[in-house]
This record gives sequence, C-alpha cells and structure tokens, in this order.
Amino acid sequence: MIFRRELRSHARGLIVWSLVLGGLGLLILSVYPSFAGNAQTVEDMLNLFPGPIAGVFGMDVLKLGTYAGFYGVEVHLINTLAGSVYAALLAAGMLAGEENDRTAEFLLTRPVTRTSVALQKLAAVLANLFALNAVIAAVGFACTGFADEAVEFDLLAWYMLAAFLLHGTVASVSFLLSAAMRRTRSVVSLALGIVFLSYALHVVAELSERFGFLRRVSLFSFADAAAIAERGGLAAPDAAVMALVSVLSVAGAIGYYRIKDIAG
Repeated sequence: MIFRRELRSHARGLIVWSLVLGGLGLLILSVYPSFAGNAQTVEDMLNLFPGPIAGVFGMDVLKLGTYAGFYGVEVHLINTLAGSVYAALLAAGMLAGEENDRTAEFLLTRPVTRTSVALQKLAAVLANLFALNAVIAAVGFACTGFADEAVEFDLLAWYMLAAFLLHGTVASVSFLLSAAMRRTRSVVSLALGIVFLSYALHVVAELSERFGFLRRVSLFSFADAAAIAERGGLAAPDAAVMALVSVLSVAGAIGYYRIKDIAG
C-alpha cells in the first residue's frame, strides 16, 4: 500500500526528470558526429585548456573523438550531478515529509510496523532511481547509432553502473537524514548541500594534486568517468565504499526510525 502510494505521488517528478535527463542526453549526443568528424581540430583546441581544467572534466584522459569518450565528458557529468540532485530531493522527504505534513501519526495507526513503513518508502526510492537510470541507459545505448566507429559498450555500461551506484548512495544518505530530522526543508537543504559539497571537493581534487586526498571523501570521485576509463571499469574499492555507505545509511535510518519519537 505505502509502496504503491509513494510511486503514484512521485510519478510526475520521475517523468519530468526522465524527460529532462533523457532529452539532454539525446540533444548532446546528437552532435557527436560533428565532433567525431573533426576529431583532430577538437583535440588541438582542447590542448589549449590548462591541464588542471582539462582534468576536472576528464579531457586529459577521455577523447571527444570516440563515442565513449564524448559520453564520459559531456553526458556522464550531467547524469551524475543532476541525477544526484534528484536522488537527494526524492529521498529527503520520504520519512520527514510525514512528520512535516502531520500525517505520520495517522500512517502509524495503520496495521504496519515502522520497519515496514521505512522499507516500503526505501523501495519506492530505489524503484524511481532504477527507472530514471533505465531511461538514461536507453538513451545512451540508443544514441550509439550516431557513431561510425566500434563503440566501447562495456565502458558505457560501467559509466551507467557507476552513476546508478552514486545515485543510490546519495539517496541512502538523504534517507538517513530524513529519518533523523523532522522538517523536510531542512533535510532537503542539507542533502543538496552534501551533493554540491561532494562535487566541489571532486573539482578541487582534480585542480591540484596537493588536494588529491579529497578524492577519498568525494562521492563523485568514485564515479569519475576518466578514472573508470583508465582502469577499464569501476574500481572494486570505489564500488565497495559506495555500497558500504549505502548499507550503513539505510541501516541507521531504519534503526533510528524504529525508536524515534514521531511527531504526528
């Protein structure tokens, strides 16, 4: 019941975000043939960029003259950053929203445990994220028709898996905040702050090796397209960190929600 209700209540948002990210991906990838046809000119222009700036966008590793490289530079960043914003907004209001809207007391009078409430809401979050990433993946793979060369499908799949894991991690942390706090506005502000701070740390780490240690605390560094391309896939430690953060956040959210003094 709760799961279906949450799916219905967030359906419009999912459709809008899917259309926006899918449409942007299609629009950007549709110009790939122009870049591929002038690959040498593009490379010469990119050489004019300062090394640190090129590193931020992965242009020191990824080549705009290949479909996978173009996707990694132009589309993957949008998918990870905008998708993380969606994940934060979606999960932040799941539990806190009931208290904020004064509906928590009514919900908990139903024949359902708090654990079940939390799990069903979490399942709705994951279902929405899966649907969004399915649209992203469908656009990314469908647009390979714009490429004349042999496309590195395995690398594309790694990009998409990394984006999904990142979105899931952001959603899990936001879900924990939603369980711990009462006001939706406060949860959303903090969750979005974490997203943008994490991205800022990633940018700083790429701009200067002196701050390279910041890669260890930025979620976006774990899903970085250039790093994935260099290694030929998502590094196991990076995937493990995102999975661990997700599991701990979800466990903390459910554990705290079970004993929380709910304001109806």
